[in-house]
Amino acid sequence: MVSTGKKIGYGVGGLIVVAGGAWAILANQSNNNSSSTAKVASAGSFKGDYKNAKTAVKNGSLTVTTPGTASSPISFGGYLEFTQWSAAASQLGPASNSIFYSDSKNRLENGGPANFKIDKDKKTVTITLRKDLKWSDGKQVVARDVAFSLETLATNEVATSNFSTAYTNIKGVTDFQNGKADSISGIKYNDGENGKKLTISYTSLPAALAWGDGIPTYALPYHDLKDVKSKDLATSTKVTKHPLSFAAYKVASVSSDSTVKFTRNSEYYGKKAKLASITYYVNQDQTKLSSDLGKQKFDIVTSVPSALWKDGNTAVLSKFNNAKGYASTGQYDSGYWELYFNLGHTNAKTSKIVQDRSTPLQNKNVRKAVGYAMNVGDVTKKYGNGLVVPASTLVSKNITKSEFYNKSVKGYQTKSSGDVKNAAKYLKKAGYKKDANGYFAKSGKELTLTYLARSGKTTSEAEAKAYIAAWKAAGIKVKLYQDKLVDPSTWQSIVLANNNDWDITDGGWSEGSAPTFDQLWADNAPYNLGHVTSKALTKNLKETSAATSDKELIAGVKAFQKLVVDDEAYTIPTRTNIDVQLVNGRVKGWTTAPTNNFWAKLSVTSDKAVTSGNPRSAK
Repeated sequence: MVSTGKKIGYGVGGLIVVAGGAWAILANQSNNNSSSTAKVASAGSFKGDYKNAKTAVKNGSLTVTTPGTASSPISFGGYLEFTQWSAAASQLGPASNSIFYSDSKNRLENGGPANFKIDKDKKTVTITLRKDLKWSDGKQVVARDVAFSLETLATNEVATSNFSTAYTNIKGVTDFQNGKADSISGIKYNDGENGKKLTISYTSLPAALAWGDGIPTYALPYHDLKDVKSKDLATSTKVTKHPLSFAAYKVASVSSDSTVKFTRNSEYYGKKAKLASITYYVNQDQTKLSSDLGKQKFDIVTSVPSALWKDGNTAVLSKFNNAKGYASTGQYDSGYWELYFNLGHTNAKTSKIVQDRSTPLQNKNVRKAVGYAMNVGDVTKKYGNGLVVPASTLVSKNITKSEFYNKSVKGYQTKSSGDVKNAAKYLKKAGYKKDANGYFAKSGKELTLTYLARSGKTTSEAEAKAYIAAWKAAGIKVKLYQDKLVDPSTWQSIVLANNNDWDITDGGWSEGSAPTFDQLWADNAPYNLGHVTSKALTKNLKETSAATSDKELIAGVKAFQKLVVDDEAYTIPTRTNIDVQLVNGRVKGWTTAPTNNFWAKLSVTSDKAVTSGNPRSAK
């Protein structure tokens, strides 16, 4: 999973795409520009692939869904630069505009649409596009397209949320962003703008460069979009209805509900895609998914909503677990959820984070108490249906992140029902005492917090109430923001504004190739949702970004986890998922392992869906 590396925040069943920096879109099936020899890993009781030995039919078609909610529809992004929700990013998989492949450890590798060469002495990266790389309109993909992508990420109002701070290491990027230059001085066109090679010069090479951090890894068709004003780009029909592609598939149509039909791209340089078409849904109501699968409406469900796996002891989507014509696969999600504390604001003039909010949460002992009081274990057990597990740190349990995972970080989910004793211990350290009402108070004022909780799942309200009850049991009074849950879009607008009316909220992020954290924690990061800044944090981020070896980079990432979780409790890691997919028995080539040209290699072995039985048992 490459691309520029994006970090993605979880929305309903999907996510908000944010910041760049060695993070990639969604998980293995979204971009799938990774080594075909990558290891297939199982998760819990779920196998990582489904093997279909039957012969594929020619010119088959496939239907795919990333379940959403009808009340919070997601718009088609067109190009990865403009995707704001992970479902939209996932949907672009068949026609991704990412130019690099990656290996099984998510490091960039050559052999895809473009090759790259790093010169550490000269502090340059040279990108060479394939000579036969063309857009679906027949025009060549050229060096200017790669530069245009970076320019768009740097300045476009929508795309900047996907801009990695590592890009500022490129000479001239900051001047270009600030309007002091008409072009990026660090970009050299080796054989002209319409050539196939460009060299990027850096003031210093980003630490995670090998994972794509700071390397322009997309291409945007400059010839098609150059006359569209920047402010109109993300909503232009050239982007939302008629984007171009250099991948195995191209966009044939986009419906009003953002359902996209992909067909073969006749200009594709590689082997022709096995399927004639893929229809990809993102806004089909997840509450109707069981009925839809019963009618075999979808061949692939890319991510099963954990809340709908079972209803108590009653099977809902789990009735399709290697049954009724579907095979199930799973992997540990490359992502995690956390609880944020609202500690400050963003200066409108300087775009800098200021941690100055008047709140008891400025005291780290109060933050630790809030974390220890949470009953994440009980909540995930009751509502996660075995597909959600507690998390202790800010790096996932996905096998590709094992070298970055800090096992020494203890986190706060040590007791399933919440650690009331430890919560009380830290509140007393902060000067609080229990009052006659059973709540902790200081100077006659009870500790009262406002929880900005989101809707979107069938269990959202029940989970929020369970956390509030646990905090109450620990003597912490918590009330809902405006006494209700908010929808994901409203939540996004609130947390991205200088809104002083909330104290705590949940955020979730899906990792890319290497988990560096500038894009979420730097003092100028738009998605620094807690508005956190400190000398120690800035020092860690800068030193990690300046690492000159993989060893230094990994050490910096591990130190970051200890600092923000155990030491300062700037955030409370809460949970991570086992990501489960349902695949109809007629699908051939499905795997959760990162795979080059994944969508081009998928096929079907019959024109009609399998309607019964366990496909894994079929002969």
